[in-house]
Amino acid sequence: MKIPTTPIAKMIKYLCLALVLQGCYTQKKALKDLNKANDLQPKVVADYVREHFPCTIKDTILKIDTSYQYVTILCPSTDPLEIKGEESVVDTIYIDKVVTKINTIKKVVAIPSKTITITKYYEDSAKLKSLYISISQAKEELKNCQQKKESKSEWIKWLIICLCLSVILNIIQLRK
Repeated sequence: MKIPTTPIAKMIKYLCLALVLQGCYTQKKALKDLNKANDLQPKVVADYVREHFPCTIKDTILKIDTSYQYVTILCPSTDPLEIKGEESVVDTIYIDKVVTKINTIKKVVAIPSKTITITKYYEDSAKLKSLYISISQAKEELKNCQQKKESKSEWIKWLIICLCLSVILNIIQLRK
């Protein structure tokens, strides 16, 4: 039986061939298409990657540092008897040719200042997704290897059973 070669039949054959060839989408082709898209439309590729693989916060560290700045202040004393243990300085102030002596206290004051440092560590979710896919592929590979190992061990068990049976049968034949 001969298949008709009408234009429609030829078109169907070519469509089937195109569909079969199109179904072989490998990593190499995907990478080639991605590089081409990145060369022609980098903004579209960047927006797509940002939307589908956003960066995630891995860890946040909050560090609070308190430091003190020491300042020397001259304070006028109200009562000279209050000046115990403090360093006293006698200052002279001239007001309209009248000499007035005022006792001042020299005091060191600490002014605290607080510094807050927030450190955030970001991790690329595309990297995480790639690692998760690698892990899942490794798990599948491990399952396949275990299945192969179990099937090989089944053969070895049957070979040992056959060997034992042949030895027993040979012993039985030799006794007769």
